[in-house]
Amino acid sequence: MPPLKLCTDNAAMIAAAGTEMFKSGKRSGLDLNGRPGLELKSWND
Repeated sequence: MPPLKLCTDNAAMIAAAGTEMFKSGKRSGLDLNGRPGLELKSWND
């Protein structure tokens, strides 16, 4: 089991990445569904 300090919520990182993607014009369709394990890609890709 990992130490407690490594078990925190990463919502702030996801929100920051989403904000930058939104500001750059990247959008997803309403059919987007959550899939654990997807790779986070740079908004420059």
